[in-house]
Amino acid sequence: MRKRSQIAIASVGLMAGLAFTPIASAKENKRTVQETYAGEIEFQGQSIAKKTAKFLHRRVLQQRATQLVTWAMPMMNFETLYPALLSNLKTSNGLDLSDDDIFFGLYDGYDGVYPFMTANVTTPYTLAMSDLSKTGPVVVDLPPGAIYGVIDNAWMQPIHEIEGKPGKLLLVGPGQNYPKNFDGKIIQSDTFRVLYFYRALGTGDEAKKLRTAVKAYKLSEAANPPKTQFIRYTPKPGDKIALNTQPRDMRFWELVNAYVQREPMADRDRFFYAWLKDLGIQKGKPFKPTAYQKEILQQALDVGMAMSQAISFNKTRNMFPTSLYGKDSGFEDAMAGMDPKIDLPTYSMFNERASYGFEATTTSAGMVSRTPGKGSAYLGGYYDADGNALMGGNNYVLNVGPKPPAANFWSITVYDIKNRLIIRNDQRRSGRSSRTEGVKTNADGSVDIYFGPKAPKGKEGNWIQTNEGQSFFVYLRLYGPEQAYFDQTFPMTPIKKIN
Repeated sequence: MRKRSQIAIASVGLMAGLAFTPIASAKENKRTVQETYAGEIEFQGQSIAKKTAKFLHRRVLQQRATQLVTWAMPMMNFETLYPALLSNLKTSNGLDLSDDDIFFGLYDGYDGVYPFMTANVTTPYTLAMSDLSKTGPVVVDLPPGAIYGVIDNAWMQPIHEIEGKPGKLLLVGPGQNYPKNFDGKIIQSDTFRVLYFYRALGTGDEAKKLRTAVKAYKLSEAANPPKTQFIRYTPKPGDKIALNTQPRDMRFWELVNAYVQREPMADRDRFFYAWLKDLGIQKGKPFKPTAYQKEILQQALDVGMAMSQAISFNKTRNMFPTSLYGKDSGFEDAMAGMDPKIDLPTYSMFNERASYGFEATTTSAGMVSRTPGKGSAYLGGYYDADGNALMGGNNYVLNVGPKPPAANFWSITVYDIKNRLIIRNDQRRSGRSSRTEGVKTNADGSVDIYFGPKAPKGKEGNWIQTNEGQSFFVYLRLYGPEQAYFDQTFPMTPIKKIN
């Protein structure tokens, strides 16, 4: 009985406490402000203030849209490249090409390779792109001979390496049917857009003939395939030139939307698609962003492009442990230590993909080969020895030490920072190499390469002209990199500013 009375008294006391709790004091209503990297965050007690919540909702969209820019880097390269190929060949040759045609473009020399990010003028390019959703499966018939290249999906991931072996390849898009008795190799792509690119190695007429010996046609035309088109890109003065550089306005997001509508979603991208949905991009729905969304998207693009450049041109050992060459050489591995497969057993590469995608187009296993004497290596120099940007109005020198570790040859190429394209100048050249006639070698076997608006007297053959008001960067390419490159024992020194 006593116990029951105690419970009753306690219950009454509790109810009394609930009934007569006074209204929160002024102290409890106190507003506090927390300083954060995102700005001031205001609380009422422990609750986010309404105006701060609104501010944070905007920050969420801005931050997610900014990361979507870096996410889209490699895909954006091919989304710009495909229409550029069509437009440029139409303009230069007056052809009526459409996105269901099969053709190869032939791109050579200073003008021919200009539209492509970080292209190299020392070797010719032969490339094609197909939208398998328009063409259906495509047959690529490789002849005997030294033809090497790659087939990439829409994210610049290699899905097949072309390694000098003859035979037929059948490029098949997501969900497409194909004959199970096809006499060749099936290349199943996880995207409809594919790029197929190759080089015919060798010299003279033999290499020239081999270059156009490849055949490509729609599977639907296999019974009577048409002659494969090889179209040389020869821009004329005044031609409008389409570039594969990522746009910096709403066209960027329009291309992202075009990709989302055309291609199946990769499982790794589910959360990114959720972010896109909040910004007005959703599969099966028109992209009609509100004024608010447009503002967010443009703000994010401005920051995202700057972040992508920071990731690409200012690599850190924390983010890219193996990418800085030597201790203080000023040069970085342009591939950023990337495995072109991207999707590794425990994670998918993000930083590496964003870094390389900002400045270059196409990947292959050969570009990251660790076998001495095979493949190629790319070292980028983006700042001078004092850590300042390379500016076209200044004069600089780069000393390439004796016996660079390249089994085949080495080259230096200059690119403009804004578009990552070979520099345009009155000199009409963007590079020098160990194969270039007129390049002078120092007594110790090293070579000095000069950059600036005017040639140093007596050094004209070693000079690449730069433009005042335009910042630039430099690639050192090693073809057939040797062990001294992989060990980083070959001494590289920074680009030095001179008077």
